[in-house]
Amino acid sequence: MSSTLYVRLKKAEGCLVRLLGQIGRRGYDVLAVSATLSADRTVFEVLVECEPFMPVPPAIQQPRPIEVLPSLVRKLVEVEIAELRATAPKAAPGGSGNGSDAAPKPKASAGKPGDMHFLED
Repeated sequence: MSSTLYVRLKKAEGCLVRLLGQIGRRGYDVLAVSATLSADRTVFEVLVECEPFMPVPPAIQQPRPIEVLPSLVRKLVEVEIAELRATAPKAAPGGSGNGSDAAPKPKASAGKPGDMHFLED
């Protein structure tokens, strides 16, 4: 299950690369990144969607808890704020997945223009 990490960090050379490197080296897979520079061009606001990954042997086969990630990221000098944000569950394509909000599919009727008809041999 993925989580969203919100990070506010001072703009410095390589700050975004260091942030993403810290996340990856600590056992989390980065799924999506969105970074916005402030109007005064001094601060980045970054949203990182990530999830823990299973370490490869001989390491212990247990993913690192996602709750640890903000404290790991705060160790970077440029980071002002690091916190987990709630991630909304992704809806299945075509609606909520329960079928109640989906429009019923029209039944095929023979003889309409554009319909394909196959002849039997």
